[in-house]
Amino acid sequence: MKITSALLSLSLLLFSCSHNNETEALFLKTDSLMDEYPDSVLQLLNIQPKEIEDFSDKECARYALLLARATDKCKQSLLPCDSLLNVALEYYDDDEKEKAIALLYKGRLAVEMEEEKEAISYLQKGLTIIQNFPKELKTKSLFLSSLGNLYFDAGYYDESIEIYEAMYQCSITDLDKSIALNSISTYYCLIDEKDSTLMFQRKALHYAIASGDSLQIAMSKHNLSLEFDSFDELDSALYYAQNALKRLPQKENHGNYYSNLGYLILKTGGNKDSARYYMNKSLEELSIEGKSTTLKNLYDLEKENGDYKTANIYLEEHAAIIDSLYCMEQSTEIQQLIYEYNTKMRVREEQLKGKRIIYCTIAGFVSICFLIILGYQNYINRKKRVQLQYKQSLEQTLNKLSSLQGTIENNQLIIDLLHQEQSNLKKEQENIKRQIEEREQSIANLKKEKQRLLNWLLEQSNIYKRVITLSKQTVSNKKAMKVLTTAEQDQLKKTIFEIYHDYISFLQKKYSKLTESDLLYLCLQETSLDSQSIAICFGYSDTHPLSQKKYRIKERMIEEESKM
Repeated sequence: MKITSALLSLSLLLFSCSHNNETEALFLKTDSLMDEYPDSVLQLLNIQPKEIEDFSDKECARYALLLARATDKCKQSLLPCDSLLNVALEYYDDDEKEKAIALLYKGRLAVEMEEEKEAISYLQKGLTIIQNFPKELKTKSLFLSSLGNLYFDAGYYDESIEIYEAMYQCSITDLDKSIALNSISTYYCLIDEKDSTLMFQRKALHYAIASGDSLQIAMSKHNLSLEFDSFDELDSALYYAQNALKRLPQKENHGNYYSNLGYLILKTGGNKDSARYYMNKSLEELSIEGKSTTLKNLYDLEKENGDYKTANIYLEEHAAIIDSLYCMEQSTEIQQLIYEYNTKMRVREEQLKGKRIIYCTIAGFVSICFLIILGYQNYINRKKRVQLQYKQSLEQTLNKLSSLQGTIENNQLIIDLLHQEQSNLKKEQENIKRQIEEREQSIANLKKEKQRLLNWLLEQSNIYKRVITLSKQTVSNKKAMKVLTTAEQDQLKKTIFEIYHDYISFLQKKYSKLTESDLLYLCLQETSLDSQSIAICFGYSDTHPLSQKKYRIKERMIEEESKM
């Protein structure tokens, strides 16, 4: 039994070492490829949830940071990294730079979710930590960029320019300098400082060209166009708008560039057909706020041409967008966060000064104590020499007592080791049982989180909102109740099958006789929709047909399970 136990322990140890080596190799490889090939890194980090569950806390935290970094570099949504970043925040301590990096991406995720207050809180805390790592200039620059943009968007321009200037001081590469100078130039344009605006923006373009980054060159030229326009130098604005569009990579969003060029052509009295072409083309890629402005410009253009019918269409679309926009008043809260952060930084500086004074005082005190200890030690040594003869006479007796005591202790140690071995075996069995329960609970939590995210994705779709609207009908005659049309049902089925693809694959493998309609019903049951809403999804005005459908599905599933 001892030999078997030893072999089993050795096998588990070898397997654990092999797993750790493979994971470490993957992390090292992705870290080396991150800056040049973030797309490849994102593919390498596409690990199944079951494999992630086998990671240790340290591996899971490191994986979260690598995945968030690659996702951010690829300009994709950080939402899938939310739970993993929470693991990293819990694992790393407040004095580790990894904690700061986790806070950086948590803050950027909050920006993506339009939670400005939480974003500023995360970024301020992370920036405080990263100050303790002077060599991490790139990370500090990322913090300052995100925080400066939040301050600027919130209307705190004086605070934002301080952040942007600090960001420029941290910039190492030409690309980073160009990004910082773009932000500084925007501030001076806001306060109508023409010379400073154009000087900083031209420097930003110079660094962008030196970096060779096509996107940054296009952005710098686009900003120059906007700034020349704000200072009524329309020819220069048009020139840079055309050049910006030429340098913009094909894969990037062209909406703002097309809109700006079309507007400038119209404003300078150029070809109206060209202006109309670029503004209409921009509508395909613009955000809702940008579409509102462009639609207004198109309305003015068509009205001037006398095409009042088309102009009215643009005006109606513009009005619909304006009605849908809403503004969240958070200035007071954001201002409070800014003041709290500035206060904390000032307190931190004073604390550092106080610590330096304390350290100097302690160093002087320790030196004096050391001299006193040396003098006292000399006195003790003289006294010890006097007592040496007396101690030698006692040593033989003490040695005999020590020998007997050692024999007793050795026997007791053997007994304790045997007891400890027995206790360790029991603890090991308990630990294995506890680990199994924890992993089962973790799997259940991840499934719930996955289902919540899937439901959230469904709730963002237009067809879901249509179902909710129909479910709120208040009619006395059910025959008069509106339900989804055939086309809307197809759209719903397509949306459901895309979002719940994994769940549907599982059902098809386990119950091959289920129809697409059955699968759609089972997926809808996993959502927050009630029975009446699900009936509307199938084109029914009441829930009675659903009961029959549910009975048939149950029969098919029981039949499949009986064959297994």
